[in-house]
Amino acid sequence: MIKKGYSSYFASQIPRMVIDDLFQGKNVSLKMKIWAYRRGFLSSKASIYRINETNFKDQLPDFEYHKLHPLNGRYSKWIDDKLSMKYVLSPFNDYLPKYYFQLEENGILRLMDCPDGFSPTTDGILALLRREGNLALKLYSGTRGEGFYRLSYKDDDYFLNAKKTDETSMKSLMSALKGYLITEYIVSHDTIKKIYDMTPNTLRLQAIRNINKKPRIIGSFIRFGTSDSGILETPLAGGVLAGIDINNGKIIEPNIICENDLKRIQYHPDTGETMEIKLPNWDDMVLKINEILDYLPQLTYVGFDIVITNEGFKILEINSLTSIRGISYYYPYFADEYAREYFIGKFRERPHKFRRILKQLNEK
Repeated sequence: MIKKGYSSYFASQIPRMVIDDLFQGKNVSLKMKIWAYRRGFLSSKASIYRINETNFKDQLPDFEYHKLHPLNGRYSKWIDDKLSMKYVLSPFNDYLPKYYFQLEENGILRLMDCPDGFSPTTDGILALLRREGNLALKLYSGTRGEGFYRLSYKDDDYFLNAKKTDETSMKSLMSALKGYLITEYIVSHDTIKKIYDMTPNTLRLQAIRNINKKPRIIGSFIRFGTSDSGILETPLAGGVLAGIDINNGKIIEPNIICENDLKRIQYHPDTGETMEIKLPNWDDMVLKINEILDYLPQLTYVGFDIVITNEGFKILEINSLTSIRGISYYYPYFADEYAREYFIGKFRERPHKFRRILKQLNEK
């Protein structure tokens, strides 16, 4: 895999992805799987997001995309973990969650936003939880909601991921976890929370910067949790996926995944609330995100995970090589001239790794 152009990380990941894809998804025929692999896609993505012979050339193939890792080079380290991102973006601290504690091998560390009077112990963490009502417990280098816990306290009871627990179990969990952050739990804007209030309902903004050009947001979507997805919002777990019109912030084409296919919906499946809304604070948020992009010119490809709040917005994390499953359905990368130019430039930097895709794009 390394000889084929993959980084050491993806050299081990790609075979596992293909094997899982081959033996899962029983609703996808073997013929469809072979068709997808030959064109550079995982068959699960091609099936769910309706990639076919008429539109596949508008899509960036999965296998070529993963060869680009690390897309931001050495500067990926600035945002690859949430703790580094917090320090790098210190001038924009108002747009980041508060960071309270860090759970490490050598114990618990107090972080920059921890209020006075709360010790770096499990007792100190629980005391802060009782004051705040909710805290987020998450891997500082995790993605896609991996290892996420919501800690809650209400009416003298403790809750872990909305399930009632006790103080001893809370302490045991925190004592066992390493490489975790305890941060503020972000609650979404009332307009968004009305649709579904058990998850933050995270917005993705994908931005690209071509050489010597201003950065540009080239796509966006939002995810909502459901009773099926639990505390997560992942579409594969049952969450709702909806595109965002980047010109005005309106939600477009909400979908759920049903039997390896997208099913269009108009109302949230649990609450019955309409999903045809305009996201609040959209214009102000886009202006601020562009300001952050100008502050970080070394980063040319970034995906912001954001929760819109009553006061503005908070950046949960910034991804250096985001999953393109959802966003490419609403905003196919090769159908956008600016994005196409960006990726062709990246392919040309290492033509020996990207002969197939350059040929497909009719590039020498």
